[in-house]
Amino acid sequence: MDFTLSPEDESLLAATRRYARDVLRPAADRLEAVTSPEEFPWDLMEEGTALGLKALPLSPELGGRGADMVVQALVTAELAAGDVGAAYFFRHYWRFARLIPRLPEPVRDLVVKGITSDNRFVPASASTEELAGSDNALPYDAPGHGAMLEARREGDGWVLDGSKSMITNGGIASLYFVLGRTDAGVGIRSGATMFAVPASIPGVTVGPLYRKLGQRGSPQADVAFDRVRVPLDFAVSEVGSGYASTERGLIAANVTNAGLSLGVAEAAYEEALDWSIDRVQGGVPIHRHQLVAHDLGWMRYQLDAARSYLLQAAWRYSHAEPFNPEWSWGVRVFCADMAIEVTRRAMFLFGGRGMMGGYRIEKLVRDALTLTHGNGTSAILTARLGAHQADARIDSRAISREASEIAAGTAAGAGARAGAGTTHEVTAEVRRG
Repeated sequence: MDFTLSPEDESLLAATRRYARDVLRPAADRLEAVTSPEEFPWDLMEEGTALGLKALPLSPELGGRGADMVVQALVTAELAAGDVGAAYFFRHYWRFARLIPRLPEPVRDLVVKGITSDNRFVPASASTEELAGSDNALPYDAPGHGAMLEARREGDGWVLDGSKSMITNGGIASLYFVLGRTDAGVGIRSGATMFAVPASIPGVTVGPLYRKLGQRGSPQADVAFDRVRVPLDFAVSEVGSGYASTERGLIAANVTNAGLSLGVAEAAYEEALDWSIDRVQGGVPIHRHQLVAHDLGWMRYQLDAARSYLLQAAWRYSHAEPFNPEWSWGVRVFCADMAIEVTRRAMFLFGGRGMMGGYRIEKLVRDALTLTHGNGTSAILTARLGAHQADARIDSRAISREASEIAAGTAAGAGARAGAGTTHEVTAEVRRG
């Protein structure tokens, strides 16, 4: 693996770092105060857009940089060190940029034009429902479970009826990618389809923004679809394969979610390090006390381990064919857990000030606590990884058994593997895109 960045990528990271430090971080109070779509700070985001952050993974032919996942992960970390909500805003574009080769032409044109030339174009993914959160992520693949927003064929179009919950970019989005149930008689794996739904279509309504523990600069709201009609070619997946399309996007997003965690934790560490030098207690700067020095050292090697894990997962995503989704699940969980513990220890060094508004560390702790819920909870992603490992071991045993039987000259091996199948929830090897 080679993590060496090109001079152009190094320049982009430096510019992103300056943007996060000089624009996003000073605007923390403004980002925290967003309570309605009208208050969203478009001007702050336009400065990042000018750096090319929205179009980062698009090919140069489409107006982007063609950045691989390593660059995307590192850019995400730099942005999150400024403000995690703003980092979510830019990173959200990238999951839809990856869909472009698969999109029907009318939707593809909307997305490409929106990302490259419309500062107010915002995409949003709408899968979660009031009764379908973890059932989408695990999933519990049975009729009546998972996303149940109804999507039915009527004449020359599709009609969507139902609602989605806690949708990121709800209220500011101009195009929703909606997971709808096209066959309620089967499980979500084969009964759901993904649709592109412009926010301006009659029947789309958005509820008030949620007031959140952290990530307050990233708006979330419930979105209702009341007999919303879209053209036939606004089905952006094959009918019945919407879950697979969603899963591909989440596997990629897990890697950049890990970058979000790294950025928040790095910011907390920097706050704690400076505080430990400037704060004097017991007649000396507090870094001279062994307990403080110990915690600073612990935070540093946790951050270094997380960065190494993230770089490996990101490099494998872009350069190892095919990609094992275990890397995305594992790195997302590890980095989120690391961020919570690093910010907690950093807060401890501030004493009572650590829980007071007006001290940046208090915000970083809140932001870190929200990072265990992206693209499925950490518990579910960890369970999927463990089940995936067990299934892989079962398959490898079957292969070894077949090889032994063939080597022994028996005929049993020929049919054993053919009938064995696999119990993997998600294929162990995922094509990128």
